[in-house]
Formats: sequence, structure tokens, C-alpha cells
Amino acid sequence: MESSTPTVQEWKDLYHAAAMFKEFAPWQWMEDIDVFGVENPETGEIGYCCILGAAGELLGLLVYLGDEGLSLFERLRSGALSPEDEDLHAMQKCLALTFDDREMLDKTDLAVIKSLGLKFRGRQAWPSFRSHLPGFMPWLLNSSEARFLSLALRHSMAVAEKVRYDTSFLRPPKHGSYLVGYVVQEDEKQAWREKWLKPEPYLKRGPTAKIDELRLARIRSQARPVVHSWEVDFFFAPFIVEEGARPFFPYVVLYAVHKAHHVLGFSMAPYSDFQQVFSDNLADTLEKLKVIPKTIIVRKDAVYDFLQPVTDMLGIPLKKAKPLKAIEHAKNSLINHMG
Repeated sequence: MESSTPTVQEWKDLYHAAAMFKEFAPWQWMEDIDVFGVENPETGEIGYCCILGAAGELLGLLVYLGDEGLSLFERLRSGALSPEDEDLHAMQKCLALTFDDREMLDKTDLAVIKSLGLKFRGRQAWPSFRSHLPGFMPWLLNSSEARFLSLALRHSMAVAEKVRYDTSFLRPPKHGSYLVGYVVQEDEKQAWREKWLKPEPYLKRGPTAKIDELRLARIRSQARPVVHSWEVDFFFAPFIVEEGARPFFPYVVLYAVHKAHHVLGFSMAPYSDFQQVFSDNLADTLEKLKVIPKTIIVRKDAVYDFLQPVTDMLGIPLKKAKPLKAIEHAKNSLINHMG
């Protein structure tokens, strides 16, 4: 994760692009479903741009990063994920420009604006730039992010100008395709080109939990079946941990007895490391209690998919249901206890 701060020139370029974007006001004719792509010439990653402001509330630009960032937008658009989802604040992978009131900016934003000799007045007039990564607190841009967001802002204005005079400009030839702009070198000059691309469905990559089959077999042979079911849920804690270069929201696994308000256990981990921690914690909990629940009930597809290999080995039926009342009660108690 790059940690270098933007140079003075990079800040100037970004604030200049933001000021032009604000004056251009593409939200007057663009909708937040009018998504298009721009390729990062430094990395080849595609950012998918979404112009905010048609509803007159939040003004700005979101640039969803890569297939992972785009997948969240598509889940929101399809209704698979609700805008009111409690974890949404910690799930996004994007760069964001929003135009806010002065009091909403922090001292670092204001210091940069002052050092550049810039002045803004009025409501929703102050540019605010943030980097969003899953599991982490929204953070200040690094140098490469500032360069890419500046490029994305300029490309967004060019696309919006075309949409202004041709409302079908972003209409895809195939369902699921996005118009992507990219830079090419022609006769010692850079030129923009565009192509339609259909991204592959996002498949979460990265480390997965190693399952100790011998340990699970031992747990199953030594534990006794019980008549009650368990509820299990994963969620981001509503507080941050300030460790390392960037504060993060701990990811929590919580167990509670179905139709009861009894907490069985919980564990926390950084989102990037939760797979092995949660897998080991489930085995620890079963081993400690020496029981096999009648059923495990979850409410999220991701939790179901994560637990299924273990529950299959243990012979525990796995079900989905909403709401998980025991979990909600336990979650409130846990959060209140942790302050």
C-alpha cells in the first residue's frame, strides 16, 4: 500500500480538476447509474466512474476500483445489497470526491487548501478527497491515487459532455458492458480512445482458511449433540483500531443461542486476516463447549459460504434466515460493553 503523500503539483492538478468539475456540474443531466470506466495508465486497473448529485443531496464523483469495486456498485444497483446495509461504510473500494461544507473537512484538508492559496465559499463548495478500501477507515489520498482521481475527473467531464448531447452514448451494446476510456501514445502525443468491455464476475481472491480436518473429526467424536440452534454473523465493528499506517474497522464474528439472549463467544480480526482467525475461533468455540448445535443459522450469503465447508464436515445443518434476533441483542450488548 503506497504511503507517499501527493506533491504540491499533484494537489494543484487535483483541486483544479475538482473546481472545473464543480463548475461543469454534470449531475444536472447525468444519473448515478450512468457508470463508465477509465483505465489507470500507470497500473492498467480500471476505475468505474459514478457521478453523484442527480438527487441534489451529495455532489461529487466515485471511482470504483477494479472488479472488486465495481461488484459492490452492481450489487447495490441490483438490490442484492441495500444502501442501508450496516457494513456498507467499510465495504467500498473506491476513490471519492465530494463537495462538502467547510466544517465537514478535517484539519489536514484545510491545511492543504490553505497551502495552495485556494478559497471556497458556501455550502457544498469545499472539495474533499478520500480513499476507501474494504475494512479500512476512509483515508487521505496517496500520490498515485491523487493522480488517478485527477485523470478520472477530466475524463468524466469529457464523457458527460458527450452524454449531454447524446443520451444513448453510454447505452451498452451488450448487457453488463461498460465504456472504458484509455490513453494511447500517438506521434509523441497522448490521445484518448474508448472501448466497450464486459468485466468478468468478481471472485474474491486472497488467502483462505486452512481447515484442520483431523481436529474437526476429533471435535465431532467428543462433542455431544444439543437441541438448540446457533446464530452466527460477521460484521464490522462501529469503531476503529489505530494500528499500523491506516486505522481499520475490526471484523467481528459473533455466536448466540437461537431464541435466547445468550452469547456463546466472539472474535475480532482485521478484515484482510479474518478467514483463518474466524475458522480457528469456530473450532475453538466448539471444542471449548463440547457441543454440536442442532443447526447454525446465518443471514448473509458470505457467512453461509464461509461456514459451509466446516459445517458439512461436522454434520451440522446450515440455514439462512432473517432477522437473527439473538444476534441483534448480543451485538448491542457487545458494542455497549466495548464502549
